[in-house]
Amino acid sequence: MDRRIKKTRQLIMDTFIDLLSEKEFEKITINDIAERADINRGTVYLHYMDKYDLLDKCIEKIY
Repeated sequence: MDRRIKKTRQLIMDTFIDLLSEKEFEKITINDIAERADINRGTVYLHYMDKYDLLDKCIEKIY
């Protein structure tokens, strides 16, 4: 896998985890993640189908 892809995915995951410490999961939007990570919403959707997919991938990475 390309290093840029890994870096972008890690940025999205890290941003998502940071937001989870501040907000409830249900209140987090893809737009929140994109704004905080300073990337386009489309970039988030390029890597993850939705926030539920992102949550699943974060859990998989941890375990």
